[in-house]
Order: sequence, then structure tokens, then C-alpha cells
Amino acid sequence: MQMRRLSFKFPSVTGLVSLGLVLNLFLMRPAALGESYTSMGIALSVLLTGLHVLHNMNRTRYSNAVIRWDVATLLGLLGFYWLYICPISIVFEMSQLDWMFKEFIATMVVALAYGAFLIDEEANRRFFRTLCTVIAVLGLSSVVTVALSSLLGGKESLFLFTVDVKGYTEVTLHQQTTTGAVYFPFSMLYGNFVSGSVKLDRYCGFFREAGIYQAVACFCLAYEAFTRRSKMVMFGLAGGTICAFSSLGITLLVMTIGTIALFSGARVRTWRVVLTAVMIGLAYPVSMYTPYIGLEDKAVTHGSSLSDRTDSMKRGLDDVRRNPFGNGLYSSLATNDGICLIAELGMIGLFGFGCQVLLLSGLRLGPGMNWKKVAACTPLLITALISQPIAGAPMMYVIGMVFVPRMIPRKVREPRKIAGFRGFRESVNLFAPSAAAHQSVESPMPSPPVVNTPDALIT
Repeated sequence: MQMRRLSFKFPSVTGLVSLGLVLNLFLMRPAALGESYTSMGIALSVLLTGLHVLHNMNRTRYSNAVIRWDVATLLGLLGFYWLYICPISIVFEMSQLDWMFKEFIATMVVALAYGAFLIDEEANRRFFRTLCTVIAVLGLSSVVTVALSSLLGGKESLFLFTVDVKGYTEVTLHQQTTTGAVYFPFSMLYGNFVSGSVKLDRYCGFFREAGIYQAVACFCLAYEAFTRRSKMVMFGLAGGTICAFSSLGITLLVMTIGTIALFSGARVRTWRVVLTAVMIGLAYPVSMYTPYIGLEDKAVTHGSSLSDRTDSMKRGLDDVRRNPFGNGLYSSLATNDGICLIAELGMIGLFGFGCQVLLLSGLRLGPGMNWKKVAACTPLLITALISQPIAGAPMMYVIGMVFVPRMIPRKVREPRKIAGFRGFRESVNLFAPSAAAHQSVESPMPSPPVVNTPDALIT
């Protein structure tokens, strides 16, 4: 019997930097550690990108017109936003200027550092595949924790440790029930959702709130479906979204599945349009009548969660009617002001609101126009508009640099292997270089080696 030779490939520098930059995102807003470790995240983003640039100084890095336009457009919109926000914040003399200055430094430095890395097509692909895998692993962990809690009759025996989440952990002295409690295998608790005799443990994937995790998970689900299509990763993302037990999260999951059905094929066919329309049509009844977490039940058991948002959005709309220019960033410190983008209208004005919508939506007119990207970013935009304060967070600008190819190469048929392991191997193999040729955005045929074509090169 012939012994099979084992081989080991050392991870590539691009793969290692991608993993480092993905993990670094969890040190910045809106991650759970973002309020305490943003400075460290900024420094590491510059350091890791600098190491990658130095390592590839004498190598050819391939980009394309779409990525260059996309990153340039995002940085341009971000620049216009701050050129508008800074003067009005100073003129109206109502802003917390020290907070505004810190946010300006954080967002600009992070956007420039990650942009320098993600403008490389291969780096962009590896980074977002790694991000999808990490978010999926956190989702799978939540599924395992929920399943084990059901079997054991409680989660107490699964408790590991508590992460200090600024603004949340100090609310209670009970470490096992506070936001930041981590349970086996690696699930971070957001809190308990109690409705009558039913108690649901909500997990947030190391974000500040469960509603933020579900937005990022739905984005990753769409990206994964449009690119790699790993069933294991997509299951983890969907399972993690469900375990967040958010009424908006379930709605966004249904809508995301509908948009995936519409854009997954090379052509938009009638049955895809009908299926998408049905899924989007289900969004309203799902959000209203899902047991326990639907808006109808939630209005009875957790009415303050809804009224806090509606009241703050009403104040934002009233403020922008009085002053369409906005009163300046951090100009209002009332309870729940700025809880979502509509509530922030009175601070950033109509122009600032428009910039943030374009940044979050993924809409890039010109060479970067891609409806798949818009579909993937839609959960982030909806969440920011009505639910969570993620607009302006550094992580959102990084996600906005995603490159979603319009053409997906067909996989070469491989010899049949043991069922169940192939998809998992592909989903966790983050570092090994791809052997398949990439298709360009402009052409469905594999791209030939580029010779003397300066437009396709970064260096």
C-alpha cells in the first residue's frame, strides 16, 4: 500500500496580512472592543499595511480600473463629508470638537491604510474571504452554544470569561449575564430576550450589539454567495444571524436570500425575479409576525426598544427641518440621539446624510457601478438608517472597499473525495494561493499574463 506524501505550504505574506487586518477590525468601532482599543487598531492597520507594501516593493501588484475607481470614490466621498462636517461643527459651536477630531483621525487613517492594501485585486479577494470565514466561525460558535445550552438545560456550565465592553459591562455586576460574557466554544453574549415564559440568549459575534453582527453577517452571506459559495461558511453566517434573535436581522436575512437568487446567475431570468419579489414581499410579515422577536410581539414585551428609536428619529427629522445644514457632529447629547443615521440628521445635515448613504450603499457611479455590490451592502445601509449607529464607523468604510467580480469562473471538476470535507477545506484555506485563473470584470475569459500594460499595474 502506497503511503500518501504530506506537504505543507507556508502561508503567503498577503494571506497573513489579510488575517491580521481582519482581526484588527475587531479593535475598532462598531466591534465590542472599539471604544477602548481604537488607537491600537489604527496603529496596527498602518503597521500591517506598511509591512505588506515593503514586502511587495519590487513585485508587480495587479489591480483593475474598477477597484481603483471604487477606492478613489470612497476616499473622495469621505473627504467631502469631512470638509463639510468640520466647518459646520465649528461655526455653530454646538459640537464636542475633541470627539469629532478623534473620529476624523480614526476614519481617515484607517481608510487610507486599508485602501492601500485593498486596491490590490488579490489582496482584496483574500481579505474579504477571510472576513467571511471569521464572521461565519463566530456564527457557528453561536449555533453550537445555543444547541449545547438546550441540551444541558442552561448555558452556565459553558461560561469561559468576560470581555469588558465599554458602556455595557458596568451595567451589571453579574459576569455571566452581562454583554461581553463569552461561552464555549467562543460565543459572546449580548443579553437575554425574555418574552413571557420564553427566554432567548442573544449572541453578537464580538460586536457591540447583536443588530450590528446580523448586518455584517448578511453582507458576508451575499459576498460569499457571489464568489466562493462555501456551504459551510454560508451556513455559519445564516445561523449566526438567526442566533442574534433580532427582528430586523431575520428580515434582512430573507431579503438577502432574495437578492442572492436574483444576482447569482450570469443572466437575470424571470424565475429569479419572481423568487426575489416573493422573498422581499415576505420581509414585512416576517418582521411583524415572527414569534417572540417580531415587531408585533416586541411592541408588547420590549416597547421601549422601538420607541427609543422612533423618538430619536423624530427629533432628528425635526432638527434638520429647522437647520438643513446640521448643527455639527456630536452636537446633541440627549439620550439615544445618533442611535441611527436618520436620528443623526440634525447633526450632520442633508449633505452629510447623503454622503453617508452613498458610502454605505456601495453605489459607485462610473466604472465601479456593480449591482451585486449594492445588493451585498444593502443590509448595512438599512441597519444604519433605522437601527444601529454604524454610520461613520471605520469598519464600515473598510467594507465599502469590497470588490465583487461580475463574472465568476467555473470550478474545474476535481476527483471525488470524502463527502463533507471538501467545502470545509476550501472555506478555511485562507492563505494558499489560488491555482485557478481569475476572470476579469470586463471579459468572461480568463485573463492572459499581462505584459507591458501599465494600466493594470499598481507598481
